[in-house]
Amino acid sequence: MRKIFISTTHQLVVEDEDFMEYLKTAKDKNLITVDPTSIQLTEEGKQLVEIGYLQTAQITHYLEKLLSEKAVLILTAICLIILSSLKIFIGYQLSSQAMISEGFENLSDFIKIVIIFAIGIKLGKDKTASILIIFLMLFTGGTMIWSSINALLDLSPINPTVQAFLISFLSIVFNYGLMYVKGLVGRISGNLSLLSDSKDSQLNVMISIGVIIGLIFSILKYYFVDSIVGLIIAIIIFKEGIEFLWELRKTAKEDFDISDIKVYGDNLYQNRLTGYILASIRRENITRAHLLDNFKKGLSIGRIYYQGFADFFYKELGPKIAEKHLDRLIEDKYIKEDHGELLLNLKGLKAFYEAKAKEYESRAKDISYRRKPRKGAIICLVILILLILVILFAEDINLWFQSF
Repeated sequence: MRKIFISTTHQLVVEDEDFMEYLKTAKDKNLITVDPTSIQLTEEGKQLVEIGYLQTAQITHYLEKLLSEKAVLILTAICLIILSSLKIFIGYQLSSQAMISEGFENLSDFIKIVIIFAIGIKLGKDKTASILIIFLMLFTGGTMIWSSINALLDLSPINPTVQAFLISFLSIVFNYGLMYVKGLVGRISGNLSLLSDSKDSQLNVMISIGVIIGLIFSILKYYFVDSIVGLIIAIIIFKEGIEFLWELRKTAKEDFDISDIKVYGDNLYQNRLTGYILASIRRENITRAHLLDNFKKGLSIGRIYYQGFADFFYKELGPKIAEKHLDRLIEDKYIKEDHGELLLNLKGLKAFYEAKAKEYESRAKDISYRRKPRKGAIICLVILILLILVILFAEDINLWFQSF
């Protein structure tokens, strides 16, 4: 049990005191019987284990469906239909070049969906699909540069409205979610084109932030800021696109590893791996080989009992990826090797205690001895009320914007 690895838990590793706590809790709830030589499940304990396992299997089944390439493409299409039409319409009303560019960029993403499905999935030409997506991204960057320069040379007033701000915030939320899901599913399935599209969604988030910046400055009549922000974002698009193409060139090599291409969805695995590695080193004197062997066994145990929640459906997760992550932690001065033994540097020790604090905070929240309102629910309610008020008083707010 000390070796078990589960990617979806906040617990870094299972310590001896954790085991004793679990044992005591199970005994107090009459789930087990303990004698000097063995631990046995009671009938109630057996029933709980069976129910828990079946629930895990059922949730795993549905999550595998949701976290599929087809489901992500459908979700992307729905979001694009909503966002692109709203942005183009309001962008022309406001004469916001950045918002118009963003709307057409979102509209062009339908082509990317076709590319991913037809070329990447159906024909199995994943690298070709990825390259096409990146070139489309670069084309978008080029059109943004052209339109931003034209807008700078011929400035037009931008009329900021509540609707424009709301759409931009909505775009950030949608694209942020798509960025994460595409990256996660791309990593799970090993689909390069989805990883490419995750990068594209990340850039859409940046574009939306740029639009908001332009709208804020337009309130103060600084209309040129919108075009400058669009120009800066276009340059970033080129930078990101070229860097991704540079990574894709390695796919022809035998030692290519898809995990070398980084996307936001990797945080789920990297944070969990970091915690597991740091806690394992903190717990005992351990060598590289011993650590990786423990990880391999712990992941296998986790997959048996927790199925998709152990690796969060990332079937390629294993000792090789763990070792690469370990090397990265050593390179970043979190860990050092001394005569074959792994030791935490001060930076690593601090990171361990920070992760441990988050673990204890999470476990404390799971213990409820009195009813109290959930913070998340309160925040959502406040946001909903504010959103309703903004929509109700949109015209008054728009008039206030125009008064500057």
